[in-house]
Parts: sequence; structure tokens; C-alpha cells
Amino acid sequence: MPNRYKSDIYVAYIVVISNIIIPNGDTMREEDMINDIVKEGYNIFKKQYVAFIVGTVIALLGMIFIITIPPLIFGIYFMCIKSIKGEEIQISDVFKGFNYFITSWVLFIVGFIAIVVGLIFLVIPGLLLMVLFQYAIAVAILENRGAISSLKRSYEIGKKNFAFSLVLWILMAVIESVGGLTRIGVLITIPFTALCVSLATHKLTANTKAA
Repeated sequence: MPNRYKSDIYVAYIVVISNIIIPNGDTMREEDMINDIVKEGYNIFKKQYVAFIVGTVIALLGMIFIITIPPLIFGIYFMCIKSIKGEEIQISDVFKGFNYFITSWVLFIVGFIAIVVGLIFLVIPGLLLMVLFQYAIAVAILENRGAISSLKRSYEIGKKNFAFSLVLWILMAVIESVGGLTRIGVLITIPFTALCVSLATHKLTANTKAA
């Protein structure tokens, strides 16, 4: 089956999942927003999928060194945000994450400690922080913020849009799980989920005034 048709089937599967996990009624707005983000993310991804996939391969290979993990993850998000702005991405853009080396490490360490502490004590607080902190990387790049400021801003955005943020987080987790099961699928799911989260962050930051 041609790759293009496989991609069409894949995104259709994702949209179906989003329709299943989002209840009807009061959350219709969240459903519309999620579906719009998934579709928009897919349209952006398919236009530059080669750069996204190769960039992800390079990032994954580079992550054999622990010290490069946070900046390379930032690099994937940098590619996503650049594409959202309508710019053509380059494979080398994945290395732009090293421009955020200190920010990426501080963000990951502080966020990780906060989440682990929440999981150890009551579990639910840790899970909630995962939901609320999901925008932090994109915020750091979009708004040129430091690590702590990005975490606070992400928390603020997530809290004000909690229903949407929870559904988005669950959907992204499902997509990542599917990619993990197919192994090579992570080359699609990693950049695609980062793209969806970046799109959501871009939309929510525009609607949520910074503190």
C-alpha cells in the first residue's frame, strides 16, 4: 500500500479515537478543537514529512547520549513550530534545540522532579502535572521564555483549558502507544504528536493572556 494511503488511514484512525474518548454534550467545543488540531497537524505533516521523519531519526540516534536528550526533543518542537508559522523546515533544524540547551535541561529536571513527587505521594497530582506541563516546551520556543517561566505559563494555560488539555494529553498518549507497538511508527507519531501539541500551544497562547 502506498505510504500516502497509509498516512490517510492512520490519521483517520486518530480522528476516530478522538471522537471515542471525548464525551458528547458540554465538551463539543473541545471535540471540535481537537479534531481541528489533528487535521491541521496532519496537513502540515504530510507536506514536509520527509524532513520530520529524518529529523526524528537523527534525534533518536543522538539520544544515545543522555546529555543530548532534552535539546534534541526541543529540536523536534522547533521544527514543528517553524512549520506552523508556514516556513519550510530543514532536517538540520533538529539541531536548533541546542540553542535552548540550558533551558531544556532545567525544564526537564524541574518538571520531572515535580511530576515524580506528585506520583509518589498521591499519583493523581503527578498525572495532573503531566497534563498541565505538556505545553512547556512549545511555550519556551514560541514565547522565548526560560524553563521555570515556561512551566508556569504551561500550568496556567492547562488550568484555564483543563478539559481540552486532558483530552489532548490522553489522545497524544494513545497515538504514542500505537507508534510504540509498531516500532517504526514512532518515526511518525513522535513528530506528529509534537506538532499537535505545538499547534494547541500556539492557539491557546493566543487566547490566554500571559501572567
